[in-house]
Amino acid sequence: MQITSIFHVFVSLMVILIINLPCMSLAQQNTIQQQAIADAEQDVLVDVNGNLWFLGGCLGNITVLIIASVFEPHPPASRLLGKSPEYIAVYTDTYRRKASNLQTSRALAGCLTGTAVACVGYSFLIIATINESSGSGYYW
Repeated sequence: MQITSIFHVFVSLMVILIINLPCMSLAQQNTIQQQAIADAEQDVLVDVNGNLWFLGGCLGNITVLIIASVFEPHPPASRLLGKSPEYIAVYTDTYRRKASNLQTSRALAGCLTGTAVACVGYSFLIIATINESSGSGYYW
């Protein structure tokens, strides 16, 4: 009688362990994905020069904006050495997406700023030209 109750206890423990094993590996996989996403987001902020894309957007307008939206930078391979395939896949996807979003948003901000500055400059130029031509007495 005692042997069967011990056997039932061991069988119950084995069933519990077998059921929980996939849950534990899934939890570990989620932490790997979260770590890869956090690392990629942090590395994008260090690697992508947002001020350069802003300046390019100011000076190059729509051309730089198109380049920023099409160009997807690749993460340095040295950061991926010794990492698991899941980590590499999540890190690479997140890095490309975040870098492209950062480049595009900074280039768009630069494009809008450059356009606004150009409009204000042309407005002042037109007003100055009108004031100068009206004061001289010559009309074209």
